[in-house]
Amino acid sequence: MKLRIHRSGDCARSEEYEVPEFDGMTVLDALMWVREHRDPSLAFRFSCRCANACKECIAVVDGDRRYTCTVAALGEVTVEPLQNKPLLHDLAVDQ
Repeated sequence: MKLRIHRSGDCARSEEYEVPEFDGMTVLDALMWVREHRDPSLAFRFSCRCANACKECIAVVDGDRRYTCTVAALGEVTVEPLQNKPLLHDLAVDQ
């Protein structure tokens, strides 16, 4: 699948990554793959996989506010930071 990330911060830019697909893969899984295998500096929020908390991974996915852990990563997906929250870096906003 192709993941397009609109990264914000000091150097705003869009980047595209080819991410290997697997059954049941979510946008959060794809973001985690990019951070682990391609760019460890990618910043995004989540806590459902480490602290049993939810609602941290919200972002704009293909133009809609969505939880990245619930959106299937199929085909081409574009992810952007929320526009109405203070930006920390890349996709991470102050919640």
